[in-house]
Amino acid sequence: MADVPDHPPGSGPARNEPEYEVIGGVIDDQPGGFERNSPRNGSQGRPAAHFGAALADAWRSARTSFTSWWFWAACALGIAVAWGTAAAVVAVGEANGWFDVSAVSAIYLIMALFLPLAAAVLGAVWGFRHSHGRRFVVLLSGAMRGAALAAMAGAALFVVRLNDGGPMALTGAAVVVIVIEVALFGLIGAGSRRCFARAAPGAALAAAVVAFLCLGNVVVTVLLLPGTTGMDHASVPANVERDDSGTVTAYECVGELRPVEVAHTDRVAWLAAANPALLLGSLGADMVSPDNELGWVLAGLQWASDGPSREVPCLGGESSDVRAPSMPVALTGLALQALTAALVVVPGYRLAARRL
Repeated sequence: MADVPDHPPGSGPARNEPEYEVIGGVIDDQPGGFERNSPRNGSQGRPAAHFGAALADAWRSARTSFTSWWFWAACALGIAVAWGTAAAVVAVGEANGWFDVSAVSAIYLIMALFLPLAAAVLGAVWGFRHSHGRRFVVLLSGAMRGAALAAMAGAALFVVRLNDGGPMALTGAAVVVIVIEVALFGLIGAGSRRCFARAAPGAALAAAVVAFLCLGNVVVTVLLLPGTTGMDHASVPANVERDDSGTVTAYECVGELRPVEVAHTDRVAWLAAANPALLLGSLGADMVSPDNELGWVLAGLQWASDGPSREVPCLGGESSDVRAPSMPVALTGLALQALTAALVVVPGYRLAARRL
């Protein structure tokens, strides 16, 4: 938005402080600054009082979005894009015979995966436009905006589910993930804005980080997967026990080791764990029936994180008694997202303070 000045006209603190700059955009058309809500330095009091003050500041920030029709239009647009993309994927899949399941059920599953991606993009935009205030206030206000988006997205998923009866628990998981994604990516957007005095470089940084977390990490992981294939040694599993989904839960290893070709996908799968769609998939994998042909879409990343031990249980002659359980992908993904947000927010706030 080249026509939007970097500083509002007039004198006063808004003339010099970056947090009072007007940031243009089409997603949320409300002003981004709250001069009366500057951080309280040196104040002493009970933690509950500080939390209450932060909560009040966060609500005032979020309320500017809730009173803007641009905000609700952005929420509706994000949900519509997720539904349209899911419908397009299902149409292509049916035309090519990729799977044989109900179209509505497939749209429900795939739409649920695309909604966190939409939430991440919207969260970064909202955080970028409302970067004023303390980091905790930005996090809380992002969670409030995420709750509004999650309510609309949950209602949309529920309507789609009514036509074919998909797993209701997946809707609940999607609602929770959407709130988290808007809050964390809101921090990334706010930190990117504070890293620079002008909006354009901050927007470029936010776009680059969001693009990598939502798409680039998956592309890099796919490109690295062929390099994980190599020769290893395995023995024969005995006394194998499986759960209801057919996954091996316990076994013993007998016989001599023999050479086998395996793919150590666990070495690179963690790169994609921070992807919002795959994060939801790892949470919702157990919520889909094992007979569902699209269940692999949700559980694929967890399978890759488990590595060759899923297909070759006795790799290296180790039985289930000595093999450490694999790390849940959802926890890894959340940790990587939080780390990324910290790497952007902490220097962003320090640079903003230094410019003052």
